[in-house]
Amino acid sequence: MFVDQAPSQKIHDGETRQAPVRGSFWCDAAAHLRDGRMLWLGGQACWTPEQALAWIGWRAGHVADQLDNQLARPARAWIQDHAEHQRASGQLARGITYSLVVCDGSVQFVLAATPGAFALNGDSAS
Repeated sequence: MFVDQAPSQKIHDGETRQAPVRGSFWCDAAAHLRDGRMLWLGGQACWTPEQALAWIGWRAGHVADQLDNQLARPARAWIQDHAEHQRASGQLARGITYSLVVCDGSVQFVLAATPGAFALNGDSAS
C-alpha cells in the first residue's frame, strides 16, 4: 500500500496544503540518457522501507517490460531477490538512500528511495 494522501494543514493565507510525512520515503524513477538529459518518470511518497521497495519493484517491472529479455534480466532478478530487499530495507531504515540502476546501453534507469520528511508532491519538508 502506498501513501495516497497525507493530513492537510492550514497555511497563513487560508489555503491548505499536504502536511509533510515525517519518517517517510520519497521514491522516484528517472531515465538518464547518454546525451546527459534526464527524464523524470514519476515518484511516490511511502510510509515504510518495505512500501518504498515495493514501489521500486513495481517500477522495475515496468522498466523490464520495455527491454529485451537479456537486458531485462537484472531488473527481474532484483524483483525476486529477497536477501537484497532485506539489505535495502535496513539501509533505508538507517537513513541511507537506496538506488537500483538498470541499463539498456543507451539509457540508465535509476529507481531510488530517499528517507526523510517529504510532502506528497515530493518537496522536502526539512
